[in-house]
Amino acid sequence: MSTHKLLNLIGLVSIISVIIYFVAYAHLYNKDEIISGLIFYFVTTAVYFLFVYLYHKNNLGQKIVLYGLGVITLIPIFLLLG
Repeated sequence: MSTHKLLNLIGLVSIISVIIYFVAYAHLYNKDEIISGLIFYFVTTAVYFLFVYLYHKNNLGQKIVLYGLGVITLIPIFLLLG
């Protein structure tokens, strides 16, 4: 199995597991928490699939992914340091 297919499989399994989790434990959360959790998860999953696609597209895509992950890493650091 290629790395590209493996990463896509990991993404699909994670989508399915999060949906099962929210269905199984819906009684622990209110409606707003479930909606915001699912929106956050689907946005981050879309970024994940975009990064996987770009990384395997060409060298420019690999650089975009590297800089994107760098920005994603720096944002929480700046938020924590305030």
